[in-house]
Amino acid sequence: MSKCFDSGLPVGKLDRVPFTFKHHLLDHPALTMEGLAASLPQLHPDRIAYSKGLSDLSINFDRAHLDHGNGLSLRETIETIRTSNSYIAVRDPVDHPVFRDLYESLRSEMTGLQRQSGNSRAIHEPRMWLFIASPNAMTPFHFDRYSNVLMQIRGSKEVAVFPNFRPDIVPVDICEAYMDREAVQAPWHPDLDAHAVKFDFRPGDALHIPYTAGHYVKNGPEDVSISLSFFFQTDETLRWTRAMQFNHRVRKRVQRFGMTLSPVGHSHYVDRAKAKALPLLSMMWKLAG
Repeated sequence: MSKCFDSGLPVGKLDRVPFTFKHHLLDHPALTMEGLAASLPQLHPDRIAYSKGLSDLSINFDRAHLDHGNGLSLRETIETIRTSNSYIAVRDPVDHPVFRDLYESLRSEMTGLQRQSGNSRAIHEPRMWLFIASPNAMTPFHFDRYSNVLMQIRGSKEVAVFPNFRPDIVPVDICEAYMDREAVQAPWHPDLDAHAVKFDFRPGDALHIPYTAGHYVKNGPEDVSISLSFFFQTDETLRWTRAMQFNHRVRKRVQRFGMTLSPVGHSHYVDRAKAKALPLLSMMWKLAG
């Protein structure tokens, strides 16, 4: 397996703050425009979503391919991506053989980094996504259920990342509902921009986006953008996820009695207790019908 990242990453910052470093994937043949044009049409259609190039940070990113179609086929979108104002998101391309070694290299290397950090013995639910976009296209403001390493392969972009576990940026009830797999959207308003850390992102750059940290992307005007994301959970983020699911499922019930629940991410011991209580809670509700 090939080495993906530079040595000496500040592993203590993982899921605490965003930070940049360098990756070694610029010459990978599967990530060229020619390689993608050959491999993507061979993937199952449900792996690929594409839309118009988005220009509004408040658009629901999860529904963009449904609400903002570009009127083209996938092959037409790939062939005209420089001029057609389009956006392509590819979920789990590891189904294609050309991506498997890359996926395994990223999985192995990130597992080692997490062990160095002391936050996790392993990574869980590792996933790989590809993003291909026309010049000036945007990725609207959103947050993810995973930790993320974003790697720029071609073109440039500005990436704005916001602090995680901040209810004034992503409201607690929205975050908890999303982590419990409900179809909700974090609201965007321009005043939030004052809290962003912005990165000028070029080929060879990699960026760690912490778990549930809100972010948006603005592609540069000079070229098509190709970027690769590697998403994963850790022992720590799984604990946070389960604690948020616990909060979401009991919040309305305890509010009837004038009680409140502490938000996740502020007390290791409380989060651990909620995460451990989630399976018992689910079993009790199932038995109660």
